[in-house]
Amino acid sequence: MTRFPIERSGDLIRIGSRPPHPERTALVEARGALLLWDVLDRSPHPAAEIHDLALAADWLWEVYGPYLTYGFELGVTSFTTEEASPVLDAARALAHLHWAEAWWPASHETGVPALAPGLLRAETAWRTSAVEHLLDDVEAVERALTGIDLAALTTLAGHPILGAEARALAASVEGLAEDHGITLEHEPQRVQSDWALAAGGSESGDLVLASGTDAVDWALMPQGLADAAAEATWTATMRAGTLTLAVTLPAAPDARDLPLTARIAGLDLPLSLDGDTFTGDIEAPQGFMMLPAADRTLQVFAPGFALPAPSDPEAADRRAAILAFAAERLADPAASLTERAARP
Repeated sequence: MTRFPIERSGDLIRIGSRPPHPERTALVEARGALLLWDVLDRSPHPAAEIHDLALAADWLWEVYGPYLTYGFELGVTSFTTEEASPVLDAARALAHLHWAEAWWPASHETGVPALAPGLLRAETAWRTSAVEHLLDDVEAVERALTGIDLAALTTLAGHPILGAEARALAASVEGLAEDHGITLEHEPQRVQSDWALAAGGSESGDLVLASGTDAVDWALMPQGLADAAAEATWTATMRAGTLTLAVTLPAAPDARDLPLTARIAGLDLPLSLDGDTFTGDIEAPQGFMMLPAADRTLQVFAPGFALPAPSDPEAADRRAAILAFAAERLADPAASLTERAARP
């Protein structure tokens, strides 16, 4: 049983509260409302932000039960529900897949593997079709199906435990694509890269003057670039009379080669993917070594995606909670096929 407060602000109606942080938020954009689940909260019912009650009233009862609409008419300030339904389960599953696409914390350091993108997209398309009637995008299923490659499902079909589920999903997605006139791909799946991290070290004759590490803010870059548990490291080295500032950041498993920028003490260093590490270096002013430690905080971000903000002292604990949650999902029978298939 779940109890929700109801708040009204002009035309906006809020049921419950948004999850406290973006990396904990799983959402579905429904007609007239947003549905928001906190992935660390086991409650099946979402919070909601209703911006068009007339549209949302057509389906809200499937999520919260039949009495919520009457409650709105009576002006109630809270309500309790224990309603369960296939639509609620399907919407929650879809929201979680959206979360996994945006926030899954792949990490060499903690052993959380990357998710197979083809499998994730196929499962998302199937889940999308189950709640098509309540989605804001009338072409949501077609968009979800476009570009899907079933090779991941073909590979998984022979799995002794997950094979039957993979074959059933492949058949369902193929039937769905046929119904919508979408042609699916069946390209061979590329082999997942080795997880061994490249060893590094300073060149002979270099004098390391200072170094430091800082946590990475997940909100500053797309999911799947940086190792979700790793820290960024900076090193100030004297090379042939020149002060060189180098930054390294372990990449996530199967990381994409997208440019990142490291910012420290007002200096910006472009980072590029080299093997399993994002690296970059620049010549630094001699005054860098005179700065207090507090002014040598390193932040890494993706240009055009987000800009650095003041560091959050609770960020490390928040990351640890999400990493633990992801590790649990790998062996959770209730988790998505995509998550269970990623288990080493």
